[in-house]
Amino acid sequence: MRPAHVHFLVNAPGYEPLITHVFIDGDKYLDTDVVFGVKNELIAKVEKRTDPTTPDGKPAAAPWHLMSYDFPHEAG
Repeated sequence: MRPAHVHFLVNAPGYEPLITHVFIDGDKYLDTDVVFGVKNELIAKVEKRTDPTTPDGKPAAAPWHLMSYDFPHEAG
């Protein structure tokens, strides 16, 4: 089994494109990933939020979840 993860393609002028995935902290398969892709620097926490507004400014009709991750940046 693979741990829960989200795939990203990140592009920015002056940088090489980055294709990666970020794993969800606490998943029971983090230590036994069948493709050995889990690294500590690729694990992010997801927190439940009850703010009335989501980060994009839209009203939240119910609790929502936020995953924060800082992508590394090196000049290409």
